[in-house]
Amino acid sequence: MHDLLKSTSPGMRFLTAIFNLIVANILFLITSIPIVTIGTALPALYKITFEIVDGEEVFLLSDFYKTLFKNIKRGTLLWLPLLLLTVIMSASVFLIWAGLEGTAFWMMIPPMLFLFLGFCLGSYAFPLMALCDDPLKVIVKNAFLLALGHLPTTIFIFVLHAAVFGLLIVFDVGSVVLLSLMLFMGCSVVALICSFFLRRIFLPYIPKQEIEED
Repeated sequence: MHDLLKSTSPGMRFLTAIFNLIVANILFLITSIPIVTIGTALPALYKITFEIVDGEEVFLLSDFYKTLFKNIKRGTLLWLPLLLLTVIMSASVFLIWAGLEGTAFWMMIPPMLFLFLGFCLGSYAFPLMALCDDPLKVIVKNAFLLALGHLPTTIFIFVLHAAVFGLLIVFDVGSVVLLSLMLFMGCSVVALICSFFLRRIFLPYIPKQEIEED
């Protein structure tokens, strides 16, 4: 029992990781309540999940809020256009589907393509903000290049998010359970899964010194 409770034991590291995921998830949800602040909360969440993936010691509150405040400008400037794009393109898909009763699927391809490109950008840009201090222009450029250059991983991340979102909407009974899980650690677990793949993609492009300083 003594060995189990050591901070370096696998069991204790696992319990610590679970605790960090739960708290990070709560912090993320709280800081995302205004919706317009999601762009600053996402890098902070990924900062924690990247540290968990690397097995680093997590200073939960300080790491989260340090990254949060550091990305207020970059995160907001990227998130608001992405949010507007998502709303407009989603409305376009819905109106086309409802108005044409699904008979002209090809007309939904352009807005769906814009939605996918926006998702690709956000899926890589916000995690990049957690690791580097590059200007937003550089972050956006690198995010697009990495998303398209590692398309299988990008598609996996898209399917993962789509599956969670679809389950919440489609299955009424399951959605209650899923919603409860999302409130406790759902968002952080999804970010953690993505971090496993994104970290391997980012490492060759981010100087080791920059990672250590961050």
